Amino acid sequence: MLRLATITLLFALLSNPAHASQPATDWQEAATLPDLGSMTQAAPAALLGQKLSGEWRGVLHYRDFGTDKAVRLPTVLVIDGASAALQLVFTYDDGPAKTVRSAEQWSLGSEGALFCMGKDAGPMAVSLLRSNEAGDLALVALGTGTENGAQVEVRSVVLRRGNTLDISRSTRLPKAEWLLRHVYRLSLQQ
Repeated sequence: MLRLATITLLFALLSNPAHASQPATDWQEAATLPDLGSMTQAAPAALLGQKLSGEWRGVLHYRDFGTDKAVRLPTVLVIDGASAALQLVFTYDDGPAKTVRSAEQWSLGSEGALFCMGKDAGPMAVSLLRSNEAGDLALVALGTGTENGAQVEVRSVVLRRGNTLDISRSTRLPKAEWLLRHVYRLSLQQ
């Protein structure tokens, strides 16, 4: 059941690339599934760096915890995959004369079973890792975290298709529906 929910979210992120720059209309909806037929089980060594390195531009869509409204921020993401751990530098345009920068490090365990996203995140169990020769990548990781003081399940999805990259985080309270908390929708700059 959990695998089906994971794949459903993955397909939802791929299902409508024409709306990649539009805010999510239904934060709880996980729609149709994409075709992963050309993707095979991935070899984890250096995989993230090979598939994700570069400069990406697009939009961060997120749910404001205070108002529960969708917010959009233009975003630039530079990923350096030269070492075993990815170095990510985010730059957000948060309004007139307000630029926000942050950095984090991602790593994938040598067996591809654990994935770490950032300094404050614990290791997550990789439930899906696929790639193909065309450069596409699908990674789904599950873990736990804290949100507004409550313990939640966390699902992170990293999905590259061609020159597009979606990175999302969903959370849920026990026995509740998954809520999409944020999604980056980015395009590779050549």
